Amino acid sequence: MSNDLPEVRTALGEQAVDIIDEETDWVTLGESLDVTRYRHRDGHPDWHSGTPFRPMFLSYLWATVEGESLSGIPDRLADKPDLARAFGFDPNNLPSESTFRPARIEARFEELESTVKRGAEQIQKVAAERGAPIGYTLVNLNSSTNGNSNPSERTIDRLLRKKGREVLDELKTVAIPSISVPRPDEAVYDDNELLVLEAIAAIRRTAANEAGKELGDKKNPDPDLDDPFYEDGPSGETLLEAMKQMSVDQIATVMNFALRKTYTRAKPRLRELEHDNGSRFGTRAKVGMDITYVAYHGEHEGMEWMQGAPEKKGYEWCHKFATVTIVGENTHYVVGVYPLGSTEFADTHAYAGEDNSYYVGDVARRLLSIADEYVNIRMVYADREFHAVDVICTLEQRGLNYIIPAKKDKHRVGPLCDNFDQIKSGYDEEHDTPLYVDDEFPMHGPVKYDVSNAKVYTKLVILPPDEDDEVHERDSPQPFLTNLDVSDEIALDRRWTREQMEEYSDRGAVENSYSSIKEAAAWTTSKEFEVRWFHFAFGCIVYNMWLLVDFLTQDRIGVIETRKKPRVALSRFLRWLDRELVTLI
Repeated sequence: MSNDLPEVRTALGEQAVDIIDEETDWVTLGESLDVTRYRHRDGHPDWHSGTPFRPMFLSYLWATVEGESLSGIPDRLADKPDLARAFGFDPNNLPSESTFRPARIEARFEELESTVKRGAEQIQKVAAERGAPIGYTLVNLNSSTNGNSNPSERTIDRLLRKKGREVLDELKTVAIPSISVPRPDEAVYDDNELLVLEAIAAIRRTAANEAGKELGDKKNPDPDLDDPFYEDGPSGETLLEAMKQMSVDQIATVMNFALRKTYTRAKPRLRELEHDNGSRFGTRAKVGMDITYVAYHGEHEGMEWMQGAPEKKGYEWCHKFATVTIVGENTHYVVGVYPLGSTEFADTHAYAGEDNSYYVGDVARRLLSIADEYVNIRMVYADREFHAVDVICTLEQRGLNYIIPAKKDKHRVGPLCDNFDQIKSGYDEEHDTPLYVDDEFPMHGPVKYDVSNAKVYTKLVILPPDEDDEVHERDSPQPFLTNLDVSDEIALDRRWTREQMEEYSDRGAVENSYSSIKEAAAWTTSKEFEVRWFHFAFGCIVYNMWLLVDFLTQDRIGVIETRKKPRVALSRFLRWLDRELVTLI
């Protein structure tokens, strides 16, 4: 005789069976659930002027189903006003964070804890079986698929589409409202329409004029020619003029604020994925600082922001943009972006000697200041262009660990690499690794508010060549600058040193992100730097939105802890976004 007995459903589970289908979301479920039968077990005294039972109980249930922390509920509901209303809150007057302290919630619903836990498990199971975007995890699905170790790709793909469509609303609720662009006082269009136009340009990889036509087609596919939009509405030229009215600093301010908003949207879940060490937001982050090149083909005479391209590039002139990015296995958001190339924009007066178009140490300060507003930085990975005394001084003053690929100059690092076989310690065998460490490597160069030839000490680490190394030349030793506790004295030290240096590969996704950012940026022939700068920065926002959709989608299907690359391809995201643009107008 089988010992398997039919599962006894709770009242919450019974309601879930009646309510949930593949289209049901939490707004629908929250509006439909009847929880009055649990009111008499509320541990909150009736005479206490507190928050009513229903919205607090539904919030507790929601957090339990979704595996969310109780303390972050107000922030998440603030981002979801429709859900707040469904629970019975006023979205404009949500309870404070202290109201949702775990100790308070657990005390209030102590008698209902087991009821909520069992009900949450049953809601998860019903939602998983029917493909609803509620409380879905791989563990829940596995428990209902007759022992099958993994859900089918078709099931996962369906849930990806569902969650992807849901999260695409982030573009209009998070990114676009945080950006402000100039427009006439009596314009017949909203400033949001200009940004939708820019989004069309970015997603379709078109220029602004073509995007203006697309906007008109989407806004009114059967046009009334008397509609004032066609006389005075935004065109590609309107968008270009709005960009030109903004200064470089203004563009930097609004775009960095939008980048911050996209990262903040994912932050509550990121906090739970990282180890809580009591620091700000519960995590100390690794960040990557990079400088990317955007090729320029054409006449460059008189263009102040133009820069010469590195020798190995297939073009002579370019624009340079610096970014700071959160680096991790599951997320690598751009959290700050700045343009390079103008002596007026750079803080050149603070340096001794002749003016330069920018000083990389000052670039590092700008990027770190942006990131430090809302991220507690632990480790900095920077590209080779940040090999400079001013950068080392900046990082040391801030108490940050760093790893930076070293430039192979002709007189110091280069000769050491050439003689690596003679100076290395250790052996190329299983329990050892040959490498070289100079723990008092001197460097000289200009430092902000200091002399033009200041001296600083760092550590130089040279690893053997690695065929998988994408940072250095093939068959060449790999030199790095660092302030980590590394040594080449004994085999154990050498293994530890190599492991630390190889963590630099964590930023590989950052290197690869630039091609994606460029793919997500609008195309232009304008010589106005403000236009090119706006397009690149907006491309960073679209790129972040892609990562946000992918991150929240993976979180929804329960693989965020183990997945190390996007499930949603950028091309697929752009197609989704293209379809969703109609809803933004």
